[in-house]
Amino acid sequence: MSVDVARLRGLYPTLGAGLASLDGPFGALHPETVVRAIITTLRRSPVQPGSHSARSISAAASVASARAAVGDLLGATPDAVVLGADLATLLSRFAGLLAADWQLGDEVVLNRLDHDANIRPWMAAARAVGASVRWAEFDVETGELPDWQYDGLITRRTRLVSVPLANPVTGTVPDVRAVADRAHAVGALLLVDSGAALPHLPVDLAELGADLLGISAPVFGGPSVGAIVARPGLLAEMDSDIDDDIPERFELGALPVELLDGLTAAVDHLADLDEAATGSRRRRVLTSLQGIGEYEHDVYLYLDERVRALPRITVIGSSTDRVPVLALTVDGHTPAEVGEFLARRRVSVWTGRTGMSQLMKTVGVDELGGAVHLGLMPYVTTREVDQLIEALSALVGAR
Repeated sequence: MSVDVARLRGLYPTLGAGLASLDGPFGALHPETVVRAIITTLRRSPVQPGSHSARSISAAASVASARAAVGDLLGATPDAVVLGADLATLLSRFAGLLAADWQLGDEVVLNRLDHDANIRPWMAAARAVGASVRWAEFDVETGELPDWQYDGLITRRTRLVSVPLANPVTGTVPDVRAVADRAHAVGALLLVDSGAALPHLPVDLAELGADLLGISAPVFGGPSVGAIVARPGLLAEMDSDIDDDIPERFELGALPVELLDGLTAAVDHLADLDEAATGSRRRRVLTSLQGIGEYEHDVYLYLDERVRALPRITVIGSSTDRVPVLALTVDGHTPAEVGEFLARRRVSVWTGRTGMSQLMKTVGVDELGGAVHLGLMPYVTTREVDQLIEALSALVGAR
């Protein structure tokens, strides 16, 4: 493996001091390059692009760089990248735009693995025009989202289908392409939320068959910025009256220009995970994510086996195709109690809100206060896994 994990760990200023940072699925650590890029931009006192002032021109360059970076990350062109303060706001924007063409009796197909932010806008849009919402269910035991069920869910009245690329709770990676082919066969659009896929999987818009693909930069160590990438030509199709300000006119309100250089730096960081990667940034992204995925796979097998061997612990889901995240409950303890216990032993996990209300209700852990969430990132090693297992063992009395 050409990925030097020891080198990677040195790129994170907040890593170290004996703390096992395993809360990455709901907020990855920021590499030093991202932190410095944001500080450097703030020192320039950034303003919005669109003026001939020096600071505005500088901001326009930052916006262009961020669009190019996201395009390289997902296999898209910069003019197909819509930026925003967060993915939830962008999804609401697109839901309103697309629903303008919907009619009474039309249908949207959602699923219970998606984030609330990718469910509520489409439910509201459907209610506003009298469209029906149909639900794809996941297997409660495995966490998998069977693609065969879409044969009965997608009809000629279907206008949009939403599917996650990687769920941050169960780690499930559905067969997105199979769903895309079914949606496109009836002329429906496919919206994909990348979820926890980055930085674990190479992502390609065309290979997925996605019409729209949303990302949230904090998932892969970037700032609080979101983006939606569209397939070629879709943005022009959505609003054909004006064609000279794509993609700017799809962006709602002021752009978070003070953070966009951080977004570019985060993509560059992913591209440089593998020092041996060469070629364009897009090529280096694919090479690096492939390499880090192989490394994380081995560490995750070690993590999963050791956690499931402990008494009084229940792991949610057991998907075969997955990213390296894990959610669990501990018999006799609330997630908050588990989180506090682990924190005292220098192990950081996530026990707060996840925005996965449909999933939590379906598996029945919402009544318990949720679950304990943890996962791997490129900077996590088996040493942190051992630290977690030792702490969990003490909690459940396994030693």
